[in-house]
Amino acid sequence: DSAAAELEATELIAPIGGTVTSLNLSIGENIGTSAVVTISNLDQPYTLDVSLDETDWDKAKVGYAASVTFDLLPDENYTGKVTRVYPALDDSSGTSMVRVLVRLDHSISVDLPAGSTAGIDVTGGEALGAVLVPISALKEVQAGEYIVYIMKNGKPVEQAVEIGIQDILYAEVKSG
Repeated sequence: DSAAAELEATELIAPIGGTVTSLNLSIGENIGTSAVVTISNLDQPYTLDVSLDETDWDKAKVGYAASVTFDLLPDENYTGKVTRVYPALDDSSGTSMVRVLVRLDHSISVDLPAGSTAGIDVTGGEALGAVLVPISALKEVQAGEYIVYIMKNGKPVEQAVEIGIQDILYAEVKSG
């Protein structure tokens, strides 16, 4: 008396509509609870999965503006907004990163392949008509207190300044 095992095909229904862009399994493979299918909605404005350095955590806020340039379209610049910030750092690449989703403001007329590489700048703050000083010109005398040297009567003199927002090159001078 031999026991016969009968396998039934199980129909899986995706919770979203879209195009299957990857299928990571082999025939006969037991999948358990692993994610094996990636579905992309290619009819809507693109949503990009973005990794920012963990030091940019304060610049990862829902609603912040983003500027996107795709490697396949280097002469075009697209605008978007941060639509989601994941609550935990992602260290799957060996470096702690902040993961955010950026959705383009408009559909684009070119069909890019899913997974296309893009450069994304997230605007974490904006100061219009501000006085800027190079970061290299700032000297921190105490935590959060800065001075710069200005010329008075042909001699460099220390001047205390209050700093606002800053990027990698410049800082906004709010007063001083």
